[in-house]
Amino acid sequence: MVLGARIVLPADRFSIAQWLGLALSFCGMVNAFGIPAPATDPKQLTGDIMMAGAALLWAATTLTIKASPLTRTSAEKVMLYQLVVSAPVMAVAALLVGERVTHLPSGLAFGALAYQTIWVVSVTFVIWFALIARYSASRLSAFTFLTPLFGVAAGHLCSAILTPAFAAAVALVAVGLLLVNRS
Repeated sequence: MVLGARIVLPADRFSIAQWLGLALSFCGMVNAFGIPAPATDPKQLTGDIMMAGAALLWAATTLTIKASPLTRTSAEKVMLYQLVVSAPVMAVAALLVGERVTHLPSGLAFGALAYQTIWVVSVTFVIWFALIARYSASRLSAFTFLTPLFGVAAGHLCSAILTPAFAAAVALVAVGLLLVNRS
């Protein structure tokens, strides 16, 4: 996101201290997750590639909204545009890869879909789009380092084991975010 902003949003550039903050936050993420072992299952590599692609597409979406007239459009309308475009694209993609519904989804699956629809799409994405219309996209994007930290923290809380390495990771991300967002 920050690299793309240098091209698409020339006024949204980072200082040396902000780049250092971004690097510290990234090091915090590496510390939180550890160095992954090489993938022994090809599906793991496919998943890793898909996650990297998703991150790039998330950055591209943010840059597109920030650099276009969409930044002056209501966040709810921007979200609606995304849904109207993505629903048929995903339906075609599912057909192309051979996805089929073979049985009625479980209650857990319906619950997960409801959570994604109500909380993630209807609330958090709309808030994100409203924030990027108002604030620096590069500075806001640094806060996405918090998302996996919350996931790791939830996993640690479920097992009641918080390690010193995770505490160091949180500290690195926090210091990094302070450097990125200080005036």
